[in-house]
Amino acid sequence: MRIIQLPAREISRFGSSGVDMDFLPQVLDAERTTIHIARIVTGGRLGEHPAMALQIFAVLAGEGLVTSKGVEGAADERWEIEPGQAAIWEPGEIHETTATTDLLAAIIETSGGELAVREHELLFGPPLA
Repeated sequence: MRIIQLPAREISRFGSSGVDMDFLPQVLDAERTTIHIARIVTGGRLGEHPAMALQIFAVLAGEGLVTSKGVEGAADERWEIEPGQAAIWEPGEIHETTATTDLLAAIIETSGGELAVREHELLFGPPLA
């Protein structure tokens, strides 16, 4: 599991005002990408399961705890996560999310094997490519 800080910028192009946007890493060479929005109530959880594809869990509101046991199930990683941060799980990585407050997140699953992480700061995990 990697935890990254999402770069945020004010958007003013096209006459925009009052808009701040967090930027997710770009997925390169993906044949399939799906995006889901998860609403998890305080104390709720997305139970432990292996990632079926490269998965990005970007917190939009609220706070939670993400865990990973790795692909083999031997790791024991835990990380508190908040708005503006995203967890990245590799295919097969066994993970779980628990909401410590009501939590809103975008979940991106993709067959792409590489992320373009140019402005993203690594907070936890192996080095960014």
